[in-house]
Amino acid sequence: MTLIDLVLKQIEQDVGNQDFTAIEEILQYVPEAVLKGFLSENIQDAADEEYDGQPDEHTEWMDFDPEC
Repeated sequence: MTLIDLVLKQIEQDVGNQDFTAIEEILQYVPEAVLKGFLSENIQDAADEEYDGQPDEHTEWMDFDPEC
C-alpha cells in the first residue's frame, strides 16, 4: 500500500466518524487553485460568492497568541 492509499484510508475512517479536524489541517497546505480545481463548476461559483477574503475562525484561533 502506498502512503497516499494509507492516508485515503485514514480520511475515509475520519469521515465515517465525522471527524474532519485532520482533513482540515491537511487542506491548509493545499494551494487555493488546486482546491478550486477539485470542485465542480457550480460549487466553485458558490465558493467564490461566499469567500470574503478573511481567514476562517479556525485559522484565526490557530494563529492566536495569548501572550501577545
